[in-house]
Amino acid sequence: MPDLLLQDSYRTGEPLLRVTALWHYPIKSTLGEAVPRLDLDERGAVGDRLYAIADAAGKLGSGKTTERFTRIDNLLALSAKIKTGTVQVVFPDGREINIGSDDLGDELSGFLGQPVTLKREQAIPHHDDSAVHLLLSSELDGLQTLLPDAVIDPRRFRANMLLQTPAGMTGGDLVDTVLALGSVRLQVTHKTERCRMVTLAQEDFGYDPRVLRTIVQEFDVDFGIYAKVLKPGSVQVGDAVDMAPGPRTDFRGNALGI
Repeated sequence: MPDLLLQDSYRTGEPLLRVTALWHYPIKSTLGEAVPRLDLDERGAVGDRLYAIADAAGKLGSGKTTERFTRIDNLLALSAKIKTGTVQVVFPDGREINIGSDDLGDELSGFLGQPVTLKREQAIPHHDDSAVHLLLSSELDGLQTLLPDAVIDPRRFRANMLLQTPAGMTGGDLVDTVLALGSVRLQVTHKTERCRMVTLAQEDFGYDPRVLRTIVQEFDVDFGIYAKVLKPGSVQVGDAVDMAPGPRTDFRGNALGI
């Protein structure tokens, strides 16, 4: 499918893919903010998930429990944003507390009902998986068709970028392609495996277990794509996306010698 789409793009002179939304998440597993521009380096979006909320054992708060992460409920009731060059934690009552405040640890612990601290990333990235996470409008539309009365809001999926894509395009169609958008070059490495985070309530939409159940049944649990940064730069909402074949990669984006 990618080769056919490339041919169609060359014939019409119009980009088939375009950036329609961008987000970053200064604190892992909390709400982030929509932004008009993202700067990217080899790590991913600059400042994205640079901080995480850690429990008393040092495990990072998340919507799931793994070797590195621990489930902490109500993280999505908090949000984080960049204001005057620093990260602010926003509580549901509207209070904003700078991450440098001596009061932040106590406020977070009281809100979450357990002792927690804010932890800056060290040697191991805070990302669940890869550097950059992208959504496809065509997959969102397909899921909405399957769940017509559900709120299929892109914010459920906590991506960095939403791409406007042709009807019927799937994440698998873009794996192993190179995307040129703004001054950035990304290599799509693999599809995004989903977990219960996509079912959780956020701000103005509620908990809906059907979302994950349908993704498992109809999309084989994958929804969206991951990419690594080949060329750092910046991307803005509205940028056209050029697509070209890239080297075949393994699951983690390493080139295969075949």
